[in-house]
Amino acid sequence: YSSKFKTSQFGYNFMLRVCSTIISENENQEYLSIYITLLRGEFDPILLYPFTYNIYLCLCDQSKQKKHIVSIIKPDANSLSFVRPTSEKNDEVGITKFCPLNFLKNVQSIYLKDSVFFIRIFIDFMNTGSNPFESTIDIVNTNGAKRL
Repeated sequence: YSSKFKTSQFGYNFMLRVCSTIISENENQEYLSIYITLLRGEFDPILLYPFTYNIYLCLCDQSKQKKHIVSIIKPDANSLSFVRPTSEKNDEVGITKFCPLNFLKNVQSIYLKDSVFFIRIFIDFMNTGSNPFESTIDIVNTNGAKRL
């Protein structure tokens, strides 16, 4: 789990969870999975709910090729994951098959440098609908999140 982070000084509070998932239906294929959780915050009374802004998740290419892997979580206004939290945190939502885990296991991986990888998060508060990252590659995504 990540530490708690805010979208701004008076903004929404979130936490990120990154893990590996084994999908047995695909001959035990392993995936990098990313989940985000909306947390209760001190400024919730002045924020808009349900949370409806697109959340972009990016596995950063650490080479100069800019082959970032990006997925979008499009919040469902009817989902309990995005209503104003009444307890410490809401249910997490995320992408189980973000990318094949072997993208990080290869010693020549463009996503791993000095045993470290980076996940960037961008929340589209302006509802532009455009990819905030310069260049991306496509990965087949079968779990409902939109892949760029």
